[in-house]
Amino acid sequence: MAANKILQKMRNAQPARGVWLGIPSVHSVRLLARLPLDFMIIDMEHAPTSLDNMVAMVAAVGEAGGPQPVVRLSQSSSENIKSALDAGAAGIIAPMVNSGEEAAQVVAWCKLPPIGSRSFGSSYAGLTWGQTPAENAKASNEQVMAAVQVENKLALDHLDDIFSTPNLDMVLVGPLDLSLSLGLDFFSGQPSPILEEALQTILAAGRKHHVPLGIYCPNPEVARKRIAQGFLFVNVIMDTTALVEGVRQAIRASEA
Repeated sequence: MAANKILQKMRNAQPARGVWLGIPSVHSVRLLARLPLDFMIIDMEHAPTSLDNMVAMVAAVGEAGGPQPVVRLSQSSSENIKSALDAGAAGIIAPMVNSGEEAAQVVAWCKLPPIGSRSFGSSYAGLTWGQTPAENAKASNEQVMAAVQVENKLALDHLDDIFSTPNLDMVLVGPLDLSLSLGLDFFSGQPSPILEEALQTILAAGRKHHVPLGIYCPNPEVARKRIAQGFLFVNVIMDTTALVEGVRQAIRASEA
């Protein structure tokens, strides 16, 4: 059975590093997928990524044979999860999960019976893993990463319920939305003791329930800091940031 390298790393307490994709371009994916990344997140919540874009991008990542494709859903639903996993995603991230009941529903939609309620019928889901549909159906429950996002103060009151969800593979913190829900100015660029305290509370819940944690990182410096704190699933940059900053640096270098 082909292994999910992301899950392997996190279970061995090793950080998985990736890139967050906000540009719905197969061409960008093909270039970035040759880099030494563990995963590539295809964003369908805050990026103009259509269903067709997502399917093509998942295929491009899978065909590269390096990083594994993960889809951040536009919203949690059986249909959205099924579309991503049928395309061959190695995992999904469900946004704005605030309770144990919501987390359990996401896991159920990700997993095939007898663990969950996901239906199976894709001819493409196994291609990421180099498997036939029959092989993929047998291995899917162990391979697919079911992850939820904690990104609202409402979730802070239900961390034990969320983290104790059976077969939940990872919890990803959304620091921007979490900051906003706590009444903080995320865009000030200044460290927030209130946010950092919330992150430590979330990390403690992860350790208590043995569930790996990830977090969105705007740049590699923040990624390094979060890894040191114990987060094991981090994007080192977003493609849009890399593009803009790369061109900005080139302009400055040409003027020096």
